[in-house]
Amino acid sequence: MTKRLQPIRLDAYKPLREVVSETLRQAIQDGVLKPGERLMEIPLAEELGVSRTPIREAIRKLELEGFVVMVPRRGTYVANISLKDITQVFDQLSKSLLQVSRQSASPKKKSKPWKECL
Repeated sequence: MTKRLQPIRLDAYKPLREVVSETLRQAIQDGVLKPGERLMEIPLAEELGVSRTPIREAIRKLELEGFVVMVPRRGTYVANISLKDITQVFDQLSKSLLQVSRQSASPKKKSKPWKECL
């Protein structure tokens, strides 16, 4: 098996499960771990140089965040991104941008001089 992930450096002041979940999340976002790819605890633990426990905890966290999918009696897989997911992200983004543009276009209240506030 070719190494795709770098071993974890334990110089961070974060819990190991956080460092592992950040590493796996970044690997998914960068395409190192491909959508639909099976994630197995032992090979991941060996690649990252950690035990299976932080891998297991990180996978659970990533499942809650929607980065991976656990299939009972089948294993854990990197989540596929659907057109619906992309549409939801762009809809939310456009709503946020619209709100920000409305706020910046509205007349600003003039603040009172600080002496009048006393």
